[in-house]
Amino acid sequence: MRNPFIFGHLDEAISFVNRGSDIARLRQNIKNRINTIIVSPRRWGKTSLVRVFGKKAGLPKNVVFCHFDMFNVNREKDFYNQLSNAVLKASSTRFEEIVTNVKEFLSSLKPSFSFEKEEIGKISFDISPEHDDTSFLEILDLAEKISKKKKIQMVLCIDEFQNLSRFKDPLLFQQRLRASWQHHQSVTYVLYGSKRSMLSVIFEEQSMPFYRFGDVFYLQKIEASHWVKFIQSSFRKTGKKIAIKYARKITDIMECHSYYVQQFSHILWNNTDAEVDDNIFNQSIEDIIGRNALMFENIYENLSYYQIKALQIIVEEPEAKQTSLRLIKKYDMGSSSNVIQAFKALENKEVIDRFERYPQFIDPVFRLWMLKRIL
Repeated sequence: MRNPFIFGHLDEAISFVNRGSDIARLRQNIKNRINTIIVSPRRWGKTSLVRVFGKKAGLPKNVVFCHFDMFNVNREKDFYNQLSNAVLKASSTRFEEIVTNVKEFLSSLKPSFSFEKEEIGKISFDISPEHDDTSFLEILDLAEKISKKKKIQMVLCIDEFQNLSRFKDPLLFQQRLRASWQHHQSVTYVLYGSKRSMLSVIFEEQSMPFYRFGDVFYLQKIEASHWVKFIQSSFRKTGKKIAIKYARKITDIMECHSYYVQQFSHILWNNTDAEVDDNIFNQSIEDIIGRNALMFENIYENLSYYQIKALQIIVEEPEAKQTSLRLIKKYDMGSSSNVIQAFKALENKEVIDRFERYPQFIDPVFRLWMLKRIL
C-alpha cells in the first residue's frame, strides 16, 4: 500500500490541508488581474500552492499558467533566455507555433533552437550587454503580446524572485521589469520567494521600483487542528491507527512545518504495522533526525562561533532579549554588535527567521538535532 504522506515533490493527489483562504485569495486576485506576491520560508508549501492551484483553480479556459523558477538564474542573460522559453512553451501547443511567435516578436535577438527527440528542447537568444533597451523589452513584453494575440490571460508565476539580487545591477534590472510589466493588461504576475527580509525590501520600501506592485501576503503555517485531522484520516484510510495525542504531538514537535509534518508522518506510517505507540513514535523521531543529519552537519560546520552561540540562545531562551547584558555574558558573545551580526548572518543563511518578533529556527528538525547532538 502506498504511503499517504508525500514530501519532497509535488503530488496533485495530496490535499492542501485547508489552504482554503489562501486559495480563495489567489483565485480572486487572478480573476481581478491583481498581481500577487507570496512570501514564506522554504518548504512551507508556497510552490505547491501555486503550481497545483494552476491546474485546479476553476478559472476560465482562457487563463494560461506559465511557471518559471529563478533558483539557478544568476545573470540577466539567463533570466531573459529562461523567461522567453517558459512563456513560449506555456502559450504554444506546436513547434510551428513557437517558431511563428519567435519570428513575430523576437526576431531581432537572433534565436537559435535545440531539439530533444524530435521536439523543441531549448531556445536561446544572442543577448549581450551591447543590446539596447528595445531588445530587453521584446522579451519582457513577450507574454503580453502573445496573450493579446491569442486572446488569453496569462498568469506568469516566478519562483525565488529574490534571486535577482545576484545580478550585476539588481536595481536597474528591477526598474526595467517594472517599467514594462506595469503596463500589461493581459498578464497577471504571481511572484514568490523564501527570503522575507529581501522580498520585503523589494516590494514594501517606497524607494524601490516594485513598491505597491501587487497584493503582498505572507503565507502562514497550516493550523495544528487541520493537520491533526489530516494525519488521523490518512492513517485510518490505509488501515492503520494513530491516537489524537500522537497526531497533536507531531504538529507540536514539527511546529506545523508543512514539509516536516509530512516527512515525519511518512516515517511514522512506515514504522507502524497497526497502531502508533510510544516506542514507534520515539524511534521515528530518531529516524527523522538521522535522515537529515548530514545536511545539518554541513550547515553547522559553516557557522561561526558567535552564530552557534546565537542558535543556543534561541534554543534555551527563545523569548529573551538577545542583546541583554545577561545573555551576552552567559553565552560569551562579547558585545551587542556581535549578537546583532550573528543573528543577521543566520537570517541571511536562512537558518532562522523572525516570527511574532522573536527569532526562530526555520527548520524545526535542525533545532531537534542541535538539542540532541550538540547541546
